[in-house]
Amino acid sequence: MYVAGLGQTTAENIVQYRTQHGSFKTRKELLEVNRLGDKIFEQAAGFLRIADAENPLDNSAVHPERYKLVQQMAKDQGVSIAELLNNSEVRKSIDLKKYVTQEVGLPTLKDIFKELEKPGRDPREAIQVFEFDPTIKTINDVHVGMVVPGLVTNITNFGCFVNIGVKQDGLIHISELANKFIKDPNEIVKLQQAIKVKVLEVDIARNRIQLSKKQAE
Repeated sequence: MYVAGLGQTTAENIVQYRTQHGSFKTRKELLEVNRLGDKIFEQAAGFLRIADAENPLDNSAVHPERYKLVQQMAKDQGVSIAELLNNSEVRKSIDLKKYVTQEVGLPTLKDIFKELEKPGRDPREAIQVFEFDPTIKTINDVHVGMVVPGLVTNITNFGCFVNIGVKQDGLIHISELANKFIKDPNEIVKLQQAIKVKVLEVDIARNRIQLSKKQAE
């Protein structure tokens, strides 16, 4: 749903189509999806990979409108698209300047070539699984000196609040964010950022926890 041009409804339609018809065989088949027209296809196709596709380029970031260009490169080298993707020596022998046109400049050709070197690569970053310290269940389990993982939940002018796995978020004063002077906590932390913090003070009676980021590093 976060792919350019899609949104939640179209994304759900893609999944529904796949459920009814099985795995997509080509990128062009996406045009059969309800409410996924030419304009959306133009925006989204380069981000939607088709694993085990009939055309190897369907499992790359190369946009369909540039397929003919890549096919011409392969033809000029006397190889198939698959061989072009899998053989770095063949790719090295290609002079990109020969394929420069009014519509496609050298920078674009270089971008296409970079994608040919990594077909099938998932462009998303690996998901980092976050876990709180399993020994902390309540504020009574929090002790001065502990270094624990936390998630930034709020940022203010005077610091930020961090969830370390108990009901009460801990406070990191701006002076405890970094080993340098900063005017704005946003220079150091972002909302929902996972960080390590050191417990400086625990006031169970007032339900307050003081934390430090710089002392945990």
